[in-house]
Amino acid sequence: MNSGCQVADRIGELEIVGNIVPHLWYKNITFSSGKAHFVAITLLADIVYWYRPTMIRDESGMIVGARTKFKGDMLQKSYQAFADTYGFTKRQVKDAIDFLVDHHLLVREFRTISTSSIILSNVMYVQPISGNIKRVMEERCNVSELTSVCPPVTPERTSPSVPTSAQLRQGEGAPEMEEGTYTESTSKNPSEKNEQQQRAGECPVTFFKENEFGRFGSYMQGKIQSWCERLSDSLVVEAMKRAVEQGKHYWSYVDAILMKWERLQVEDVKDAREKENESMVEKMFTKSSRRAGRKPVRTEMLPDWFTEEGIVEVPDESIDEEFEVEKAKLMAELEVFRGRKSPHTSPVFE
Repeated sequence: MNSGCQVADRIGELEIVGNIVPHLWYKNITFSSGKAHFVAITLLADIVYWYRPTMIRDESGMIVGARTKFKGDMLQKSYQAFADTYGFTKRQVKDAIDFLVDHHLLVREFRTISTSSIILSNVMYVQPISGNIKRVMEERCNVSELTSVCPPVTPERTSPSVPTSAQLRQGEGAPEMEEGTYTESTSKNPSEKNEQQQRAGECPVTFFKENEFGRFGSYMQGKIQSWCERLSDSLVVEAMKRAVEQGKHYWSYVDAILMKWERLQVEDVKDAREKENESMVEKMFTKSSRRAGRKPVRTEMLPDWFTEEGIVEVPDESIDEEFEVEKAKLMAELEVFRGRKSPHTSPVFE
């Protein structure tokens, strides 16, 4: 079909697949100040994309059915997966997801997935609330006006979280909670996934208790949970392992390690080791450069008469000369004194 514009015809031939952002979202999904929440809008568009069904066509091109782009009853995707996709920080992603949940546009669940070999804790699942999303798409309705809408209860959600063998085969190849999503696509090979799943299977709370880091209560549980959300379970466990190796079984040491990793924007255990090695090499190079850039210290040759203690020894000859001069003066004065005294001496009687 010819539209009369060559560029428009060429663009029409492109198969554009991806997120769709309705223009009203920039007016409806906003902060309290009225500015559009771009991170929340981007993440919501991504989630809605995954929930848009994929049409199944026959050989003639007719639609014969539909299927979801992910496996299971809800989309599984981590904060880090969103951050890697769109270049946000993990903190930005978490704040945006919290915003969408608080304003009734999203449902979020944390599940524990157990198998015979590993346990994945705090696996995040998300699901859009279609009724409220329809409102912000079709009418001038700010997110502050939305009310809670309970999503429909499905048989999958009410079933236990322990997957069956069929579900495991269906979700095979899904990356672990820290970096990926249980969706159709994955970039990790099986060996990397198995290694990361074993690391993720270590529970930070269990490790804390078994290695006696202190009394475990609601406060420490909140601290550990906070760090797991900001970084990951595997990094929290790795920090506690390093504290154990150093013989420092107290949380402040672990907290310092985690703050350093957050400052370096560490993604996983491997990334932590690589960035620490880079930091160490950079420090050594800087130290060597400073030493090489120092000006040479000028040294002066000391005379032979300067002793090691820094005391100046006066040569003996100079001492003798001064002594002889003083001696000669005294002798001359003595002779003058004797010459003056001799005429006045009393006569000697025989």
